[in-house]
Amino acid sequence: MSDEFDKLKNQWLDAKSTAQKSDIKIDEVIEKAKQNKKSVLYAHYGNMLILTLTLIMISAFFFYVTSFQNLISKIGVALMIGGLALRIVIELISSFRSRQIDLSEHAISSVNSSLQFYQFRRKIHGPVTISIVSLYTLGFYMLTPEFSVYIDLLWMIIMDVGYVIGAIILITVIRKGIKKEMQDLAQILQLKDELVSS
Repeated sequence: MSDEFDKLKNQWLDAKSTAQKSDIKIDEVIEKAKQNKKSVLYAHYGNMLILTLTLIMISAFFFYVTSFQNLISKIGVALMIGGLALRIVIELISSFRSRQIDLSEHAISSVNSSLQFYQFRRKIHGPVTISIVSLYTLGFYMLTPEFSVYIDLLWMIIMDVGYVIGAIILITVIRKGIKKEMQDLAQILQLKDELVSS
């Protein structure tokens, strides 16, 4: 009887040891996921801040400094402001969806929630972002005819070329952010694989 009790005790200790190792691994995985989530949230807040400041400055410029008369110019202003406002709304939705991911729930369902969020972000980075940037650019160049009435040709050329340079810088920054988010997605996929295999 004592021999059977010792075997049972040893099995229990082995199981406890294995469970503790498994808990440590899961805790590490959850901590990594929390760090990724925090990083993504800060990126959304930063994007919202920059976009909101840009929207405020452009709106103030269009409404207080220049008063466009041409319908084409007014449409251009609407495209620029509308594109920025749409992007701010998308970032708000993204931050809301990111905060909804509950890392304290079962690890697999938490990782699945994160995957759904990143799949949503991947869609946003594709056609949605390209459409917004294209409409914003179209809106900017729709202002050119009316600007040319008040601004010398040299300054119009500088402004148009400056926009292209600014767009290249913006696209580079956006691509960097997209790469970072896709790296986070790859890490979450890796974490999911680790959780499923353990």
